[in-house]
Amino acid sequence: MIAHEIANFITVLATAVLIASTIGGLYASGLRLWIAGEVDAEGNAHLLHRIGSVVCFAGCVFIVLFALWLMIPIFH
Repeated sequence: MIAHEIANFITVLATAVLIASTIGGLYASGLRLWIAGEVDAEGNAHLLHRIGSVVCFAGCVFIVLFALWLMIPIFH
């Protein structure tokens, strides 16, 4: 009985750490790409970096909204 509860705790802990590190990594990558996409001194814009940044931020938003959808029972 107690071994089953410990296994459940470890599963929840591992999932929470994985999701938190994924969101943190996506957000940090999004910030880094956003800065890399600024217009340089010659006036060249780095659109690919900005698009990658938006994709990273959209991934963060998607993960958070999906977690809220899982937690709030009125959405089911």
